[in-house]
Amino acid sequence: MRTLALFSFCAVLFISGCSLKVVPQQVSQGVIDPADNSQTVTRDGIAVKVANSDREMYSYNLDGTVTAFDVTIHNQTRQEISFGTDSFVLLDDQNRQYLPLTPERVKEIVSRDSYYLIPYPYVGFYYLEDYERTSSYTDTGSQLPYYYEVYPQDIYTRALNASAIIPGAKAEGLVYFRIDLASTKEMKLLVFRKGTPKSAAPDFTFPFLISK
Repeated sequence: MRTLALFSFCAVLFISGCSLKVVPQQVSQGVIDPADNSQTVTRDGIAVKVANSDREMYSYNLDGTVTAFDVTIHNQTRQEISFGTDSFVLLDDQNRQYLPLTPERVKEIVSRDSYYLIPYPYVGFYYLEDYERTSSYTDTGSQLPYYYEVYPQDIYTRALNASAIIPGAKAEGLVYFRIDLASTKEMKLLVFRKGTPKSAAPDFTFPFLISK
């Protein structure tokens, strides 16, 4: 008899996570688009658009989740601008601080030791027998989970890279954080330009309310 993984349990959690609504709260100079629940703030010739991504990734061991923000930065100035991973800070309703995760860290969180249980929409195996049979096809005989060989590369390709934005250009992508939205009522994404100290006021602030 096949050993059934706990896939159905995680699927319920994933569906529950998707039922959360993350709604932007109006800020000065902000323009909210209800179609995608985004807000665009323009300041000093830089337009930053932020929306919470509808993809919430649950790690297999259920000790936390990874959520992402869709960020678009439009350089409307005449000089190059730059933002890095350290340009983003997330604060929850308890004023707890979260720093962005690298794509490598996201992959590690959602795949660590998980060879038979990968939550939708990622590729995985529902049964241990499926994993064992597929693993026998590999040439290396490696003990690493086969998951690493089939994992989609979207985590890397969709990550924001805004290290150098030339005049008139845009940079778009995801910024990842490890936070459980189900236990949070509101949050603020703070955005700092390269060179702006974290002790100063952020260049852009995007508050959100979370409703169940």
